[in-house]
Amino acid sequence: MRLSWRWFLLSSLISLTFAIALQDRSQVAHSQIQPPSSESLNPQSGPLFILDKTLEGHTSWVGSLKFSPDGSILASGSRDNTINLWNWTSGELIRTLLGHSDDVNSLAFSPDGQGLASASTDLTVKLWDVNQGILTGTRLGHTFAVRGVTFTPDGQTLASASADRSIILWDVTTERERRTLNWHSSFVWSVAVSPDGNTLVSGGYDNTIRFWRMPKGKRWRSIEGHSSPITAIAFSPDGQTIASASADHTIKLWDVNTGSLKSTLTGHADWVLAVAFSPDGQLLASGGADRTLRLWNVANGSLRTLFNNHQGRVLSVAFSPDGQALASASADQTIKIWRATTP
Repeated sequence: MRLSWRWFLLSSLISLTFAIALQDRSQVAHSQIQPPSSESLNPQSGPLFILDKTLEGHTSWVGSLKFSPDGSILASGSRDNTINLWNWTSGELIRTLLGHSDDVNSLAFSPDGQGLASASTDLTVKLWDVNQGILTGTRLGHTFAVRGVTFTPDGQTLASASADRSIILWDVTTERERRTLNWHSSFVWSVAVSPDGNTLVSGGYDNTIRFWRMPKGKRWRSIEGHSSPITAIAFSPDGQTIASASADHTIKLWDVNTGSLKSTLTGHADWVLAVAFSPDGQLLASGGADRTLRLWNVANGSLRTLFNNHQGRVLSVAFSPDGQALASASADQTIKIWRATTP
C-alpha cells in the first residue's frame, strides 16, 4: 500500500501540535498549583498507595503502560520510538523492542499474555512475541497516527483507533482487516472493549463517545457530554460503567446500559490524559497535564489521594491485575510504581 508523504507529514504534525498544546497548558497549570507530593484526602476504606520505585530507561515521553495479564511484566511505550518490557517488581529492564519509526502511543497485551500490540504515529500497528521479543506482524491500514489499540477478550480481534477518524477491526489469526468503522468527525484518540466483548467504545477529538455493537462494529449510541476532546476511555471491571477523560479537565462516569451520566469528577487543573479502574472497580486512577496522579472513590466520585511526584504531565496509568500496584508514566521520561498498603 503506497502512502503519500503528505499524509505522513500531516499525521506527524497532528501529534506535534497535540504535544505542544499539552506542554504549554501544563506549564501554566503547574505554576498555578503546587499540591503536596502525596496527600490522602478522603481515604474511606481500602488500601493506600505509596511510591515504591522509579523506572528509568526511556529517553523521551512515556505515553503508554500495560501490565501483562499475569502481572509479571509491565510494558511501556515512548516517544523515543521504543517499547520497554520491565520486571517491575525488581525494577529490571527485561528487553527493548525496536521497530517503530515514530512515537509509540498505545499498547495492549493479548488475553493469553503471549502477544503485545503497539500503535504508533508511524501509521502502523505492530504485533510482538513477548517471550522472544520479536516482531511477528505489522498492520498497515490507517492514514494518520494510530492513537489507540486493544484486543477483544477472546483474543480474535484487534481494534485500532486513529487520527484519520476511523477504527479498524483486525482479524488476529488471518492478519486481515475485518471492518473499518467510521462515525467520528475528527481524530479518534482512545478505544476500549467491554469485559464481555459485546461493546466497543471510542473517544474522539469531536468531543463525543461512540458505542459500537461487537463483533461487527454496528453503531449503537453516541454521547456528547464533554466540552472538549476526549483523550482516554476505560471500562469498569464489571462492564457496567465507562470513564472518559477529557481536555475539559474533567472525568465523567457513564452508565453503559442507559448512556446516562453517573458523576463528574473535577479537580485536575488541565487536560486529563489517562484513566484506569482498579481490578475491584472501587478506585479510578487518573493522570493529567497538570502533572498530577489522582485516585478517586468510584462510588461517590470523591478524590481519595493526590500525588505530585512527576515532573512532567502524567500520560498513562495502569493497575496491576491483583490491584496491589499502580503504575504511572510521564513526559518526565519516568515510570513510577506505587504499592498498596493497609492504612
